Amino acid sequence: MSGWTEEGIARAWRALARQEAAEDWRFVHLTGMGAVSVEAGCHFPLGREALIVSFPGSWPVNPARLPEGKGFDVSCIEGQTVFAGKTAIALVRRPEGSPDIFAIMVVDVLRTLETAANSASRDVMEAFLERVREWQAFMARTHRPLSADAQIGLLGELWMLRLLTDTSLGAGALDCWQGPLRAAQDFHVRGGAIEVKSTVRTGSFLARINSIEQLDGDRAPNFLCAFRFEENTDGISLVGLVTELRERFGLAGVQRGFEALLMVMGYLDEHAALYGRTLTLKDARAFRVEGDMPRLTRAALPAAIRSAAYVLDLDALEVPSIGLSELINEFGLD
Repeated sequence: MSGWTEEGIARAWRALARQEAAEDWRFVHLTGMGAVSVEAGCHFPLGREALIVSFPGSWPVNPARLPEGKGFDVSCIEGQTVFAGKTAIALVRRPEGSPDIFAIMVVDVLRTLETAANSASRDVMEAFLERVREWQAFMARTHRPLSADAQIGLLGELWMLRLLTDTSLGAGALDCWQGPLRAAQDFHVRGGAIEVKSTVRTGSFLARINSIEQLDGDRAPNFLCAFRFEENTDGISLVGLVTELRERFGLAGVQRGFEALLMVMGYLDEHAALYGRTLTLKDARAFRVEGDMPRLTRAALPAAIRSAAYVLDLDALEVPSIGLSELINEFGLD
């Protein structure tokens, strides 16, 4: 399932878009995860795209337990023979909902389902509903301009994205950008990961680590990359970097996916006039997350500690760092 993409899901929906007779639904099977079945669907008469996850057993689901709709509806499907003896929960795009954002959400939900299905400690339905609630919270969020720190954070992630597109990955680097999809790290490159921290502040480079998993996971190699920017009239603005990447991904035919990820990050063109500060990269270092690298790890923490965030002084680290070209080589890219 990890091979599914937004375009793959969109193709499935396009194949379902033509209503036959007076049917309310059309379905196509996507995958099975143990006893859980996943279908793409199209709901008529409006031809709205849907993802249907069906769980074994038939029982009444309290509607109050289902997340409330923002951009998409969540409901149980009844009366369809394909789901006989099952409890089928559908995510259905609302007419006003962005198709691109909905496709990205569906792929993210599918990956969450796969992870939960492979974990003996997680209830798949609870994991599914929890992820849907997180997306509902995003959809309901008021889209104010990005804060100064959020602008620098996004600039750093886009800087890394551009760096990766300059490698043999090309436009495929867009699939590596997992930060907008709530992954533990910003980028998943092949089997490894890169977490990007950025600052324009002078003095100590204080990086906020947002979770235990951010610097503690199964992906390898795993790097923490530190970008220090400074203001410079000859530099590039956040708007300029977005424009450059739009052109690259547009030529590759994947600009819609890039635009959707930007929206998830809170970048809207209506606020572009506020993002004109020009910056250059003053320093870049990457630290391998292993061995003596200071960090919280799940194995070293008491089981009662379920989550944690902390601040790491990157200038105080007494572990070796490497440059960006070496970082790229660590992933076997050229």
